[in-house]
Amino acid sequence: KKPLFFSGFFYRYDYANPAMFDRIRKGEIGELMAVTTMRYGTELWSFPRQPGWTDMEYKLRNWLYYRWLSGDHIVEQAVHSIDLMCWAIGNQVPVRATGSGGRQVRTDPIYGDIYDHFAIEFEYANGARGYHFCRQHNNCTNRNTIEMFGNKGLARITLGRHVLELSGRENWTYQGEKNDMYQTEHDELFASIRNGQPVNDGEWMANSTMMAIMGRDSAYTGQTITWEEAINSTKSEGPPHDKLSWDLKWEGPGVAVPGRAV
Repeated sequence: KKPLFFSGFFYRYDYANPAMFDRIRKGEIGELMAVTTMRYGTELWSFPRQPGWTDMEYKLRNWLYYRWLSGDHIVEQAVHSIDLMCWAIGNQVPVRATGSGGRQVRTDPIYGDIYDHFAIEFEYANGARGYHFCRQHNNCTNRNTIEMFGNKGLARITLGRHVLELSGRENWTYQGEKNDMYQTEHDELFASIRNGQPVNDGEWMANSTMMAIMGRDSAYTGQTITWEEAINSTKSEGPPHDKLSWDLKWEGPGVAVPGRAV
């Protein structure tokens, strides 16, 4: 039997994205020099502690604020933007990441041990750069975009619009069929099972996730982290598996402080 690994990286199932990336791969904007992704959004929900809840139940209900459960919001949410970057650069992995981040607005203990903003630079073997920015702040400008800079033009995805701005040539805007990417990803998943051709997203799914983790850890530590260091790391953020229980109280290492965290 063939294994099935389906990612849930839904941007890959928006019909406009492969149409644009196909043009980029064919050289429409020339050599790709840099990619910038932004995932600026608001704070998310939280549940107040209730009588009768164990500490473990409280943390599980507020899982997004504990990095041993969510990986921090760069891994849990903004990873979709990082996956777009990875896809745009041909599913290559970076050689190193250098980042910063912090906990500037969301400082109350109810927000666990995660950061509220990150800024990461990814360096690729061919000299290209990827820049990722994310935050979860209320009353600030929201933005969810990717911009790809080539030596012959610019590709931009923003607010559902897909545009190639081409030097000395007519710009291109996606005019094809629009779809619900969430529905399409489920349709393709179920079709692959029924047809006996299960999807295997395993390699690029893991690589996109590892990019988010290495960027996060660079911000946490204040150090440049190489791909080899990240992929070979044995660090675990959570409790030992054999210690997990409904009554376990796990505090973890606390909020990371750059220059001190390891």
